[in-house]
Amino acid sequence: MKKSFEQALKEYQAGRLPEALKFAERALKAGGANHPGLLALIGNIRFKSGDRAAAAEAFARAAEKADDKAAAGYLKLAVTLAQAAGLTDLILSVGARAVKLNPADPELAFTVASAFFSRGHWGEMTPMLDRLDRRNDRHMALIVNHHRLLGKFEALWAELDKGLASKPDDWFLNVSKFAVAREVLDFPTIERHAALMRAPDAPFAAGLLAREPALGRILWSDDEALNARPTQETPSYAATLPSATGRTRRAFSAPGEKIRIGYLSNDFHGHATMTLFLEALATHDLERFDVTLFCYTERHAAAQQAAWPEHLRQLVVPVGHLSDADAAALISERRIDILVDLKGHTMGARLGIVNLSDAPVKATFLGFPGSVTGIDLDYAITDPIVTPDTSKPFFAEKLCRLPETYQPNNCRTRARPQPMERAAAGLPEDAFVFASFNAAYKITPRTLALWAEVLRAEPDSVLWILCRPALARRNLTEAMMAHGVAASRLIFADNVPYPAHVSRIPLADLALDTFPCNGHTTTSDMLWAGLPVLTAPGTAFAGRVSASLLSALGLPELITESDAAFVEEAVRLARDPYALTALRARLDEARARAPLFDNERFAHHLERAFEMMADRARAGLAPDHIDVEALPARTAPFISDAPVG
Repeated sequence: MKKSFEQALKEYQAGRLPEALKFAERALKAGGANHPGLLALIGNIRFKSGDRAAAAEAFARAAEKADDKAAAGYLKLAVTLAQAAGLTDLILSVGARAVKLNPADPELAFTVASAFFSRGHWGEMTPMLDRLDRRNDRHMALIVNHHRLLGKFEALWAELDKGLASKPDDWFLNVSKFAVAREVLDFPTIERHAALMRAPDAPFAAGLLAREPALGRILWSDDEALNARPTQETPSYAATLPSATGRTRRAFSAPGEKIRIGYLSNDFHGHATMTLFLEALATHDLERFDVTLFCYTERHAAAQQAAWPEHLRQLVVPVGHLSDADAAALISERRIDILVDLKGHTMGARLGIVNLSDAPVKATFLGFPGSVTGIDLDYAITDPIVTPDTSKPFFAEKLCRLPETYQPNNCRTRARPQPMERAAAGLPEDAFVFASFNAAYKITPRTLALWAEVLRAEPDSVLWILCRPALARRNLTEAMMAHGVAASRLIFADNVPYPAHVSRIPLADLALDTFPCNGHTTTSDMLWAGLPVLTAPGTAFAGRVSASLLSALGLPELITESDAAFVEEAVRLARDPYALTALRARLDEARARAPLFDNERFAHHLERAFEMMADRARAGLAPDHIDVEALPARTAPFISDAPVG
């Protein structure tokens, strides 16, 4: 072994890499498997030969056999090379020891912690956070996201306050604090942000806007022009746009061929997207459409997809292991005509794939309620309520409007309410129960004021609200008390599994919407469970969703014209049990007849939209606004056993 090792080292130093590798492997077979120096030499040979993956694995094996002092260097090399080669599993296997043995290397800690974060191992990355550099925005972003996802809001608030104490004008820290303020319902901080945004072109406000995530903006902005401005995501995707790469589109398939649809998402699992879209997706006419689901879901995908219809599982093509460029190449190889991104500017999106794709037509659908700015897209699939004609100037995409609602909805596979008593949910039997199951971060000062006005006007009522973080509960209680509403009138709901959630919804009497960002899947859940939702339409997509859903259910009277009308109607329904009972009866009947939960009808409308896109492309015409005509109304229920709220 010793002789082969020495010869391998000699060949390596002379730059004769193939010969060096041959002698090193001979030494390995001759008993060198436990020799860290030999394993490290193989790592160096592999690295200089351009095989970073094999080099990373060799250095990792060398570290296993070495003492801590030598292992520190080997592990640092293993992690660095594994990151470059995309070997996340290798980083996960050696990362904790690498960070421990290199305590003064924050960039190494960041690389390892990022790998754990990407795989959802949030708790395991916690010890690495102390090694990160709080002065580095990338490192702080990882800390912020870690604490948010684990619900460590008190610790996160303290981190941000400490950072801002030394850097009060830091863009990232301010954007983060304003975002976290919405999650913990720190209304003074939210109001400070609102004051800044009254002058959005002032230097500090403009800087905040440019660094704000698009998804964060729609939580507070009802201004379509403001929502169309560049966001945090814009610079990161600029390098993959056709203007930077010179990429051109392929020709659309010939008339008479199947239209090839490719859906792109990481939400092909038990996510809200599939709560809405699974059945319509499975309803696609595969005689006319060739459908592929390009899936980069990492967590629980296989287990949760196992419950899907067999024909739908067969359409899944994993791309999570591919780079953006390789995924785009695969989409091209499969000759996709229309690439439909289901994410938009939401967490985990890989919009670089969309930009790099040469698909003839590209559309955004369902994931993001607004224009997906900064991305090479042709169409946004919407409806006339969420995007009336006045929205057209503010969308980078052309509008493809479905006739009744943009939102599909499962009805046969969706959990159905089971009988439940109020006492089991901690609700009073004799009070009128207003409810909101929307995410707490949608509770703006305007929403707070409206809810408080309703509760003051109807003293024998309570507000049942889904608000998990303890800090948010405290802040909301204090804010309501400042508005003259006793703490005893707030009843907080915990997160429960979806079937249990659907069963508890009908225990409430009336749901109150949030503004300017409505409930989306949440609104459809409540309507499905039989609970009327009161809303007021906004002036941007996210604030018009509930109006779209209520219109598709045939309950336009729940769409009020103004804030004052919203309060007036909430109080009227609370005082008129006969009117509310009649409304709930209409809702129960409409679920089996109205378009909202008719996923087969929705699928036909969506397919017609694709055909209209194809007609334009095949005729050599540029994308333009499209309005899909509605099918004739049904004359009979489409499901015979709709749930009873």
